[in-house]
Amino acid sequence: MAAMQSGAASVAALFLAALPDTGGALAQDASKPPQIDCASGFDTLRIAAFNIAGAAGSAEEDGFEIVRINSPAGQTPPWRAELGFTTPWHPAHPAVTLRTLRLQVTGVWTADSKVCGYSGADKTAALAAEMKAGDKALTDASRDEVEKRNSQRSPLQSPH
Repeated sequence: MAAMQSGAASVAALFLAALPDTGGALAQDASKPPQIDCASGFDTLRIAAFNIAGAAGSAEEDGFEIVRINSPAGQTPPWRAELGFTTPWHPAHPAVTLRTLRLQVTGVWTADSKVCGYSGADKTAALAAEMKAGDKALTDASRDEVEKRNSQRSPLQSPH
């Protein structure tokens, strides 16, 4: 029995030793949006993302497996982050994207992205351009919504 427990402990230790060290892959202070270290690699970043407290994985979206993270309740200003991991049939696979959305004092949500590509500079540049265009579209849509809301408010009404 002791030999069996010792053997199980050895297998567990071997399994744990085989897991990548994800400690620095995603810098995560719960009060701040995550940051990614591209040098960590695709698999390590993916493992780290799914292990962030409060992270919610979703179904595949447009060739990405998405992990969503929200700022803690009551956090001011609030933020949201979406980590995207390309699926094998995505043209830029393997690649990791991080889109961070932050609520500004104006009420506008701004989007900013980072891309870690591991399949070549051209594919990474194309994905980065696509993400930046998406950031602009999201920020512009939020700005338009705030401006529309403000234009419909009486000048005598409180701004908040």
